[in-house]
Amino acid sequence: MRDDEIFYRFTPFIQDYIYQSGWKDLREVQIAAAKAIFETDRNLLISSSTASGKTEAAFFPIISLMCEDMPKSVGALYIAPLKSLINDQFLRLDELLDMTGIPVFHWHGDVAQSHKAKLLKDPQGILQITPESLESLLMNRSNDIVRLFGDLRFVVIDEIHTLTGSDRGNQILCQLARIGRTIGCHPRRVGLSATVGDPELAAAWLSAGSGRATDIPRFAQGALRWRLGLEHFYVQPPREEQATEPKDEPSPSPAPIVYDAGYTFMYDCVQGKRALVFSNSREETEYLCATFRQIARLRGDPDDFLIHHGNLSAALREEAELKMKDEEGPPTVTCATVTMELGIDIGKLERVLQNQSPNSV
Repeated sequence: MRDDEIFYRFTPFIQDYIYQSGWKDLREVQIAAAKAIFETDRNLLISSSTASGKTEAAFFPIISLMCEDMPKSVGALYIAPLKSLINDQFLRLDELLDMTGIPVFHWHGDVAQSHKAKLLKDPQGILQITPESLESLLMNRSNDIVRLFGDLRFVVIDEIHTLTGSDRGNQILCQLARIGRTIGCHPRRVGLSATVGDPELAAAWLSAGSGRATDIPRFAQGALRWRLGLEHFYVQPPREEQATEPKDEPSPSPAPIVYDAGYTFMYDCVQGKRALVFSNSREETEYLCATFRQIARLRGDPDDFLIHHGNLSAALREEAELKMKDEEGPPTVTCATVTMELGIDIGKLERVLQNQSPNSV
């Protein structure tokens, strides 16, 4: 199949979606992935930079194949490590599949039972789920596995660099083995990641137990230029003569609030920009967001600071995600933990800060 034939191989409503989105052409990763999915029956590893269109690269050909021969159960299973990532991808796929008759379901701890009940009543389309929720589904609905996944064609695993060699990754492989043994076949697997140090190792992990080899398409990627900065600040203890006040003199008027130089530096870096500020703990994230808001009030700046971590309610987290994606509104600064670090499409991001040294690479 030639590159210029890929577009016409997609189902008509995907062609319409591409036109309506104003795309002038398909990206290299999308062409390479479409060739692999349309022309082979092997697994596929898609490793490409952030915002390069990996999700569309995987799902455009998968959905096209489903439209040609509609599965009699859930046809594609999408596994992602974070709820926020699933919420983001759910909105994107739901928009793509609107009015097509192919439903998209998402399943994790924040999803309403009524939404889950619709899937259990009539399993079809695409299911997006976390590893923990999939484990719960397999244990609590073991008698429904064939009805839910009996005609499963594809399993898409996102951000696989966080899963290879980890307990969660091994859990996913065990889950897929259990599903395969129950339904009598092993669906094709598609792995997505922007960060793969050793693609061959990741491909071997993706193939484990599937009985299929994994293709790793090679394609040209545009060069990215990153501007990096590292700053450090010393905490200076007050001098002795500043620590005490003469008893005979009246108390001076309250001094203006002076914030730690590190926090004011970070504030100046992100104020008025669409930015993410990561911290290593929920407590530090809360403190950092509160400090930014205090500095904004002190300076008379607008309070465009949001917060996102796992202890917040689903409504607060989703509100932050929607405001970050709103390119019509004012730029927002989101203080977050690792709940926001993986693959969420928030549009034009101008700056990312990491407060303190990260816990791992």
